[in-house]
Amino acid sequence: MAKRSDNTGRLWTEEGDLRTGPVATVALVGPFDRQYSYYIPDKLADRISLGQRVTILLGRKGRAVHGFCLSVDMRPWDNTLRPIEDVTDSQSFLTADLIELGRWIAEYYACPLGRALASLVPDSVRKQSGYVQTEIVRLSAPADQILAEHPRLGPKQRVLLQAISELGKPVESTHIMEKSGVSRAVLRSAILKGWLISERTRQPRPAPVFDRARDEPDFDLNVDQSAALEKTRSMIDSGAFCVALLFGVSGSGKTEVYVHAMRHALAAGRQVIMLVPEIALTTQLVHRLTSRFDRVAVVHSGLTGVERSLTWAAIRSGEKRVVIGTRSAVFAPCTNLGLIVVDEEQETSYKNLRAPRFHVRDVAIKRGQQLNIPVLLGSATPSIETWQNCKSLPHFTRIDLPHRVRNLPMPRVVVVDMNDEYQEKTGLRLLSQVTIRHLGESLERGEQAVLLMNRRGYANWLRCASCKLRINCPDCDAAMVLHAARNEMVCHHCGRRTAVPRVCPDPSCGGRLIGHGGGTQRVEERLARIFPDARIARADSDAMRNESTYRKLIAGFEAREIDCIVGTQMIAKGLDFPFVSFVGVIGADAIAVASDFRANERLFQLVTQVAGRAGRSRDAGLVVVQTSSPDASALRYAVRHDYVAFAKEELAIRQHTGMPPFSRMTRIVTADANEMRACDEAGAVVERSGTAIAKLELPHANAFGPEPCAVARVRGRYRYEVLLRTDTARSMKRLLDELRGAGIERCKAQSIMIDVDPVSFT
Repeated sequence: MAKRSDNTGRLWTEEGDLRTGPVATVALVGPFDRQYSYYIPDKLADRISLGQRVTILLGRKGRAVHGFCLSVDMRPWDNTLRPIEDVTDSQSFLTADLIELGRWIAEYYACPLGRALASLVPDSVRKQSGYVQTEIVRLSAPADQILAEHPRLGPKQRVLLQAISELGKPVESTHIMEKSGVSRAVLRSAILKGWLISERTRQPRPAPVFDRARDEPDFDLNVDQSAALEKTRSMIDSGAFCVALLFGVSGSGKTEVYVHAMRHALAAGRQVIMLVPEIALTTQLVHRLTSRFDRVAVVHSGLTGVERSLTWAAIRSGEKRVVIGTRSAVFAPCTNLGLIVVDEEQETSYKNLRAPRFHVRDVAIKRGQQLNIPVLLGSATPSIETWQNCKSLPHFTRIDLPHRVRNLPMPRVVVVDMNDEYQEKTGLRLLSQVTIRHLGESLERGEQAVLLMNRRGYANWLRCASCKLRINCPDCDAAMVLHAARNEMVCHHCGRRTAVPRVCPDPSCGGRLIGHGGGTQRVEERLARIFPDARIARADSDAMRNESTYRKLIAGFEAREIDCIVGTQMIAKGLDFPFVSFVGVIGADAIAVASDFRANERLFQLVTQVAGRAGRSRDAGLVVVQTSSPDASALRYAVRHDYVAFAKEELAIRQHTGMPPFSRMTRIVTADANEMRACDEAGAVVERSGTAIAKLELPHANAFGPEPCAVARVRGRYRYEVLLRTDTARSMKRLLDELRGAGIERCKAQSIMIDVDPVSFT
């Protein structure tokens, strides 16, 4: 629209000239919920494709912003439409199905589309890290035609043209020179005379090799595994979307079913993706898989940018047929995907903790639906949501592995009431007499043991013996945890580290500081005093700084160079050691008394998972669970290894209280350095939610809050939460769409977080 003035000085508007040309629809990367249209200048008309990133100028100052091209149409536009400034990427890294998946993520998880699409491809892949500049040559016309038109061609030129013709496709100049035995001068001459066309392009170097020496087990599948495999093969052959839960007790051989199902898909010429919770926690599994398959790609955060980029390119080209990885692997650019496997589907680490806050299991299921392929979920302790889906949704099915391989017995589980143990001045005794006795007997027999304490550090907090002052993090409403090995205090919420004070920091007191509670460091120290000859190692995020450190620990334990491992939940799953006869669970109360409605479920899962590490040889093994809540229903069922009965009771409780899976929940958190502002903005969210619920006529929807978060202040910001609950996912989407349309994300607080289907409430 052009503005002009008449002789009175008044302004009026008139339409600009209409033009017809290519117009791109673009999703900007940032807090933009809309999609925008930009015209494509002639200089860029041949360079833009679907899913490619482009650069546009935003605002009066012309700030450069990236966006994704969603479509290009020929349509009329006037001179108020801004142009695309440049093409950011040399090529598109998003296929049509990945763009569709990104749209679903943006809609379901209430995230701007540009941010959702940006999360699908790592930055190093977009930068083409590890690529090299390459010259590609091709014939300008059929070789026979060129030879007929130029009968006096020299013998070397004839050999060059015929060699390229035999390949039938463009080829790297260095490769064709080597193949035909000609010099660069001969090649340049053919290009200058127009017989060959030369193009410069960036090509990836060879991708990292993850394959290992072949190592096939010498046992056959048992009856249960064979039946499970037959069902999965039928799913793959059907060419239709479905979801199967492979429900098997620890040690039932789920991995072997995965392997054979993946091989069946590979035999049909398809690619497969296998998702694992964390590479570091599944070192044994990844090692075994890479020795069972060829052309494997392992995708995880530990890869360098170059390794990730080259691996991504090899997957896209079809060179890598098996993809094993963590969250980002669900977006692997497989062009012929035939099966997705999600191991330990109940793991909370599958939830992305940054926007978009998607759950990998659910994204995998959606991708399977879009591609019309099966998705295989595996767990000994499935999430309650997945268990209910198998009962209520037609495309979900359950495949059972009810027994351990070789009919090995399940371990015996003993619950120890820590209320009966001696109370020390510094807090509750960490190790019960029962634990010490059975651990000692196991070590005397030359067997191995695993002790789980899901809390790292030495003491949970320090407190002055005189004035009772607790040493808290100055930026968070949380205690600083004592890490004696490094002689420092650490906040496990913001990461602040300080030296350990010698006396009470209150200058008017100066009293003695006492450590309360305990963590893995304290347990390790205690065991070293009780069993001085035992070889004890600690496995937590303090001791295991990287994957290689953890891999060395596992190798040492496997070689029986370590007698006992003390660790957090990183030792609770994915490990298979036949000489582990004793497992101890210390401090199960921290989970049992949590306010999260999933606390009971997590307690059962953790105890059952770590119990599965014991008794993987002929002896059943023993598991001792220390708790101050021995009557917790999760422990009653865990003692019997009875997930079915536990799930039945838990589902009844959830249905009575209206909790997921019988409802859908979204958590909205406002955060600000000003506590009143954070609270007021959360209150505004509640008011807007109530208005939206009434407008949309959602009778079973509610907005609860605002309430301070469980950890009310983190990194200097006060946090208030609002919980939205509806009866269906459709109702939740309608409610969130209404709130986003009303500008809920443009609040006055420093930040606002929208978490659909939350798994954490801290």
